[in-house]
Amino acid sequence: MSVTDTSASSQNMMSDSDDTGIVNMFPKSTSEWGSNFVEKLGVRCRQCDIFEIIVNRWRLFNLFDEDYLEVESCTNACDLEANYDSLEDMSTEKAFSPEVQWRMRVRTQENDILRDPLISKWFLGKLTEINHCIASIISQIEPGGVVSELKYQVLFEKVLQAFGLSTLSHPFIVTQKAQILGRTTSSKADILCCRDDLENPVIFVCEVKKALSNEDDNLPPPPTKRPRATCSTLDDVDTCDSGNQWSWSQHIGELFVYLEQSPISDRILGFTIEKTLVRVTLLKVHPAAMEKIQNTPVNRPGSLKLNEYEKPEFYYSQCYNFLKRQHRKDLFKTLLLIKIMQVRREAARNS
Repeated sequence: MSVTDTSASSQNMMSDSDDTGIVNMFPKSTSEWGSNFVEKLGVRCRQCDIFEIIVNRWRLFNLFDEDYLEVESCTNACDLEANYDSLEDMSTEKAFSPEVQWRMRVRTQENDILRDPLISKWFLGKLTEINHCIASIISQIEPGGVVSELKYQVLFEKVLQAFGLSTLSHPFIVTQKAQILGRTTSSKADILCCRDDLENPVIFVCEVKKALSNEDDNLPPPPTKRPRATCSTLDDVDTCDSGNQWSWSQHIGELFVYLEQSPISDRILGFTIEKTLVRVTLLKVHPAAMEKIQNTPVNRPGSLKLNEYEKPEFYYSQCYNFLKRQHRKDLFKTLLLIKIMQVRREAARNS
């Protein structure tokens, strides 16, 4: 599988003269991270296939062939006929009829779901909740109106829960802090997917694209909110403007802050949500590089002195719209892979 490197060239790296500004305006929260700060840490950004990210680069657990067969079986069982570009495309008349919104392909599909322990406990119940959320959102859309980011967040959180993934969101998420360049920076995720373990509990971190306000969280908003990666159209997801670090800086910062809570010490998985568009991300940091990132003084000129193999790597997938049938099938398969890796890892630890 191909991986595209979109990191800045050495000519675009921060000059020594820029470091005074970095010292004077050290980002106390990840909402203030910018591309210069990310480049100072030596982060390389790369677009990558979504399954390559999960199976080979994150790899919470090495699966067996029968595990992949189970994931394929579950993915087919969860394949729903609904196919839309956006919530606004769904008519109000159909909004209160879940069987219309998320119609099963065949009558035996529900039985297939109930037979598989990977999804039988959660999927159908959460599917009903998702239908009711969609119906409520559609019924409240005014002509020319917009759906709030919080509603999209709740909707995606229910999608995660449909696969037995335990989540935390506001107001149960506290501000997390980490040492970067000898100073403290903080972050508060929108959604955390967690496992039942007080040590290294965070499976992945979700960021919901929104305009910050004082009501969103307790972190101070940045002077200007830089736009993050967006898709130009829902049909042409490969044209997403996502290759520059201005787009990803704040999310990368968030992953750095939560890295120490990841079950894998040198990498952490992430998701970004923009309306119904979803990406999978991954930050991988070599232990030697992490020590330098934590302890190198912020006023040291230029970028961090890292060996090539030490440079942090940030991977991101293309956009997937979970309202579109094929995109949703790929996303569901991704979530099933995460879930089965979590189940197999916990079983191995308890054996």
